[in-house]
Amino acid sequence: MHRGVSPRTTSRTALFTCLAIVLATTMVQGTLSTAESYQGIDRCALVETLQFNGQAANASVQWQVDLGPRLPGSEVSANFREAITENLTALDYEVSTQEHQRYDMNLTNLFAKWSPDGTSSGLLVLSAHYDSRNIADQDTNESNRSQPVPGANDAASGVAVLLELAKHIPSMGLNHDVILFFNDAEDQDQQYTLGAEAWAENLTEEEVASIHAFVLLDMVGDADLQLHNILPGNDTLKSRVVDLATDLGMVNGTVDCSGAAGEDIVQYDTLVGVLDDHVHPHELGIPSIDIMDTTYGEPKPYTFGSYWHTMEDTPDKVSAESLGAVGRLVELGLRTYAFVDIAEDLDGENTTEPTESSNNTESEEDTGSKSLAALAAIGLFSVLTLILVVEWKGKP
Repeated sequence: MHRGVSPRTTSRTALFTCLAIVLATTMVQGTLSTAESYQGIDRCALVETLQFNGQAANASVQWQVDLGPRLPGSEVSANFREAITENLTALDYEVSTQEHQRYDMNLTNLFAKWSPDGTSSGLLVLSAHYDSRNIADQDTNESNRSQPVPGANDAASGVAVLLELAKHIPSMGLNHDVILFFNDAEDQDQQYTLGAEAWAENLTEEEVASIHAFVLLDMVGDADLQLHNILPGNDTLKSRVVDLATDLGMVNGTVDCSGAAGEDIVQYDTLVGVLDDHVHPHELGIPSIDIMDTTYGEPKPYTFGSYWHTMEDTPDKVSAESLGAVGRLVELGLRTYAFVDIAEDLDGENTTEPTESSNNTESEEDTGSKSLAALAAIGLFSVLTLILVVEWKGKP
C-alpha cells in the first residue's frame, strides 16, 4: 500500500512546483523576447507601408541652410531650436534643452521625447548634430577657410531625417520611448562631439540602463550615398541594419523584398574608424551605431571627401533620394523593433563584420536565445530536483 501524503506536504509540493514552472516560464519568455520582437516580424510586409518622405526631408535641408550658420551660442542656433520646439510640441513631443559650457562655447542640446500610452520598455535615442562647422578649413580656396560652412550634408541631413521621422513616430504604436536628440557643438574648430559628450557625462546609471540603443545619423544626404561600417559600434545593430537595407534594396549582390537587385549603398565591408557622437554612449556600454557616409564628393586622402568642411557643402550636393533611403531604413528599423533589445557583444570590441542577410545565417539573437533557453531548462531541472530532495528529507 502507498504511504499517504499529508495535506501540508501536498500544498507545499504544489507551491514549489508552481513557483518552479513560473520561474522557468519567465526565464524562457525573457530569452525569446528579442527573437519575437525583431526576428519574428515579417519585415517585407512592412516595407510597402513606410511613410518617410524624402522630398520633405530635402526641403528641411534647404530651410536649415537658409537660416544661416548654426553656430553654438548664435542667434541662428536659437532660431533653429525655437522652430523645432514649436513644430515638435505640436506633434505632442515633450521638448527640453540642456545648456553646457565647453571651451568657452555656450552650447545647447535639444531633446524631443515621445512616450507610448501605458508602460514603456525603455527608450531609444535617435541623434544628429545640428550645428554647422564654423570654418571651411578643408576648402581648396584659402580665402574661404575662415568662413562658416553651409552645412547641408554635414549637419542638416541628419536633422532633416529626424524631423521627417518625428511626423510618423507617434502613429507607429511603439512600446518604448523615443528621444530625438539634436546635439550641439559637434564640429567646431578642433573640438568635436562636445554636445554628445556633455549629455553622456550627465547620464545617471539608471538612465544608461534604460537606453535600448543610440542611433546616430551624420552626413547621410550625399547624392552619391555610400554608408560605411563605422568603428566603434555595436555588432548586433550593424547586422540588423544590413538586414533592413537588404529588404530595401540597398545592398549590392542581394535582392530586396520585391525580388529586385540591390544597389551598392550599404557597404559594410568598408570599415572606417570615426570619432563621432556615438563614441560617448558606446563607452558607457549603450549599444550604439553611426549611420554615416564617409566619402562626400570625390575621395580625398585624410578627409571625408572633397566637399567635407568646405563651402561646397551646399543643398545641391544633397538629394531627396538619399535622404529617403536613409529615412526608410530607420523607419523600418523602428517599426520592426530592430533598435531595441540589443544583445551585448561578447568580445566587447564591436568590430566583427555583420552578415548580409538574416535569412542565410543564424542571428546572434537566435543563438543567444537558444543558449539562454537551455540555461532556463537546466534551472528548472535544478529547482525540481531540489523540491524532490526537500520532500524526501521531510518524510517521517
